[in-house]
Amino acid sequence: MKYLVRHTPEILLLIYIFLFLALRHPGQSWDRPVNSDGKGYYAYLPALFIYHDPGFHFVEYYENKYYPENRYQFKEFREHISGGPVNKYFPGLAVLWLPFFLIAHLLSFLLGFPADGYSLVYQISIQFAALFYFWLGIVFLIRLLKKTGATPEMAAFIAFLIALGTNLVFFTVIEGSMGHVYSFSLVTIFLYSVVKFFETGYPRWLILSCLLWSLVVIIRPTNGLIILLVPFIYSLVKRDESSWQAALLKVWPVVIGLACTFLVISIPLLYWYHQTGSFFVYTYGQEKFDFLSPHFFSILFSYNRGWFIYTPIAFVSLGGLIGIFRKSKRSFFILLVFLFLFIYIASSWWMWYYTSKFGQRIFIDIYALTAILLVFLLNIFQEKGKKLSVILLTALTGFSCLQFYQHARFAFPAAYITKSVYWDSFFSLHPKARVWLPDNCIKSAFTFSNDMEQPRGWMNEGSITSERAFSGKHASLISSHQLYGVGLYNVIPGNPSDNRIIRISAMVYTVNAPSDASLVIDFSQGGKSISYNPFYLNAYALRQKWTRIETAVQVPHDLMKEASVRIYFYNPSENSLYTDDMKVDFLTLYDTPDFRNIEGVLLPCR
Repeated sequence: MKYLVRHTPEILLLIYIFLFLALRHPGQSWDRPVNSDGKGYYAYLPALFIYHDPGFHFVEYYENKYYPENRYQFKEFREHISGGPVNKYFPGLAVLWLPFFLIAHLLSFLLGFPADGYSLVYQISIQFAALFYFWLGIVFLIRLLKKTGATPEMAAFIAFLIALGTNLVFFTVIEGSMGHVYSFSLVTIFLYSVVKFFETGYPRWLILSCLLWSLVVIIRPTNGLIILLVPFIYSLVKRDESSWQAALLKVWPVVIGLACTFLVISIPLLYWYHQTGSFFVYTYGQEKFDFLSPHFFSILFSYNRGWFIYTPIAFVSLGGLIGIFRKSKRSFFILLVFLFLFIYIASSWWMWYYTSKFGQRIFIDIYALTAILLVFLLNIFQEKGKKLSVILLTALTGFSCLQFYQHARFAFPAAYITKSVYWDSFFSLHPKARVWLPDNCIKSAFTFSNDMEQPRGWMNEGSITSERAFSGKHASLISSHQLYGVGLYNVIPGNPSDNRIIRISAMVYTVNAPSDASLVIDFSQGGKSISYNPFYLNAYALRQKWTRIETAVQVPHDLMKEASVRIYFYNPSENSLYTDDMKVDFLTLYDTPDFRNIEGVLLPCR
């Protein structure tokens, strides 16, 4: 047991490495470690060391070479401001990634990879950086928890809870180029260095605290609020009053600390000045805070990425406030003020759910506080109560691990989630092809259906067979001998100016998982195809089980009145695919609804 406790960070690191190897495919264009917002954070490094291009004109090069051809993963991070283009994201992560990037750059020459900043060796280096900072954060988290009243065994247990019972695992293993695992690590080390400064008064801890705080700021400026936690920590830990006060009275440690802070924070300022001629630039364009309309309770309890819904351990940890109140009322009220301000500011962002792909990612940065709260929660109870708490927290960790797997496998949609979407996905380990569109969004509808039992004049009715069926006695068979299944060819009803979509549903069955089968929606005008939209089934069709699939596409606005569409199943692979009970809805929506079509999942009107 002592060996396990002593090597908790390494054990957790090995678990994360295993999850990465099991779930990720960094050599594939659709699963690169440098992705999403990470492209913007990372771009500073190749811009400086390879392309010598502070305007980031090389974006098209790497997008075309290394990322999906359909550009659904394209990330535009360049904001055009008077004076020149700037990167909308802050450069803090680039500072942390610099040694990993330089090592990858050297290895690319030695191993024969393209030295262009985006080949596989660079991608792996950034994922390695995420794992390294995770490990470092856990090392200092355990040290911090011991300073706040945890035994070694309790500290190790809580480290497991934070690592596996929260969405930290997702934003390290799956989204490792986002800033959260790095902020978690830096904030944790910052709090520990503050503790050590109050304990010892050594100037080096003051200087380190200043350096860490400034790095936190240039990753995510709003996290600069952690400076408010200094008096919180002061009231909780043992301290040597004379030593730390004497350190502050010395000139040189204070000057060095302030110099470190100034130098680090000047990094984005100098970049902006070089690009635009101004030291202070707002790089997020139309994306802003609305402090008069915070989504305070939604960011905590909404089905759409609410923190407590997807990370219940965080909600349980709030019981630790009782223990903090008993120990220090001052710390209790300071912590309440910090949490209120942090939540208020985070929930005031224009997109308060942050398009987070698993839970509410913004809170990962302060999981050190969640861990401290868990220490005080467990210390409230006597032996029996503590055992029950451990059982509950372990069960919630198991639940979070399940949800991690579900989100990693896209059982939950990647964007907006409502109550209906959540519960429809709750018990699933596989993604479902679903269209979520409330009836109050629909202005008019024309519906065509085919149960494959009687000829209806649809395309490819020669594919109908009695070999297998979902309902009735017949289904459409699509195989290497019959590439095309039953489909509909129809003029698109409605006016070109209307807000129109086409929703298609069907039951599908495959003996083996289809590799290339798709549902095709092909718009044509004047006999010429002008918009070909394949919806691939391999992520949704379950082997040897009838599965309902549903997708939708928006009708292009530039089609003429007599434009038409072909809707059919196409299967060029050797694996046979059966389809049944096909339904096509031509829908006209009201002008106001806001919806997104992401990989065939139409999200609800909002």
